Amino acid sequence: MIMFTKGILTIFTWAFILEIIVFIYYLGISPKPVEFYMNLALLIFTVLTLVSLFLRERKKRKKEQDEDN
Repeated sequence: MIMFTKGILTIFTWAFILEIIVFIYYLGISPKPVEFYMNLALLIFTVLTLVSLFLRERKKRKKEQDEDN
């Protein structure tokens, strides 16, 4: 299960980096196209997913560490 979580974290991290690049590109365009707002929504979704996955993994590791002790 750890490899699954690492894979998902890697995918979402790369998605986050690419979305930041696209977001910066769209900031330079004066009339904001609809893709700008779609990217903004996707960026928020990605951040929320990354945070929840990170917190879940951290909680799981802490629980496993407490069981080992």
